[in-house]
Amino acid sequence: MSGGSCSLKRKEVEAIWRNAVIYLLRDNYVRINPGGLPGLGHIRNEDRWHRYLHAQYRRAWKVHFAKKTRGAWRSVKYLGRYLKRLPVAASQLRHYRGGAVVHQYYDHRTQQHKRQKISQEEMLGRYVSHIPARHFKMVRNYGFLANRKWCTLLPKVYGALEMTVREKPKRPGFAVLMKSFLGTDPCQCILCKGRLRFAGALAGEHATKLLSDRLHRMAKKRWLQAPALDKCA
Repeated sequence: MSGGSCSLKRKEVEAIWRNAVIYLLRDNYVRINPGGLPGLGHIRNEDRWHRYLHAQYRRAWKVHFAKKTRGAWRSVKYLGRYLKRLPVAASQLRHYRGGAVVHQYYDHRTQQHKRQKISQEEMLGRYVSHIPARHFKMVRNYGFLANRKWCTLLPKVYGALEMTVREKPKRPGFAVLMKSFLGTDPCQCILCKGRLRFAGALAGEHATKLLSDRLHRMAKKRWLQAPALDKCA
């Protein structure tokens, strides 16, 4: 367990973790079937399973805590690597050829940089395993950012810090998205370069036919507006 900059107490965490694991194992005797596991063949019924877990409960459990980071910025960077960055940075990929991937990683046990060669299927599987389930909340807000309190407490925080509340940015519309993605402004006329005004929608017609009809109507309109002498000519 990595403690980051939190102030969890080791003994209390060890007791909570031990209780949670023991109770989980005790309530799932049928699913675990410990008698079929290596080294647990002597456990042939649930009563022996409970006695074995009781003996394990009385033993000292050790929960590993990483060293406390120095400063809030270090903690933010540490958590950011797990929340927003890829599980394997692109800079760590060294070689790819013939379906095999070579990447570099840091071994915390030996404190050395090592290289590993695995198949592309296994590499993709490692990436996919880090994709959270749908609607899974990566970071839970608490305090004045809690869902039940932020509406009333957050304005007070802004007031105490003499900060102006930032307006929520408006969602970009269809025209803005299309212009940024395709580089084409759908609200600009391709003929006169003027701004278009939405008048209606027509489905089932090809763009080429629509453009041809539009050009024909514009030519007819110019002919009707032309002087009489030009019409006779």
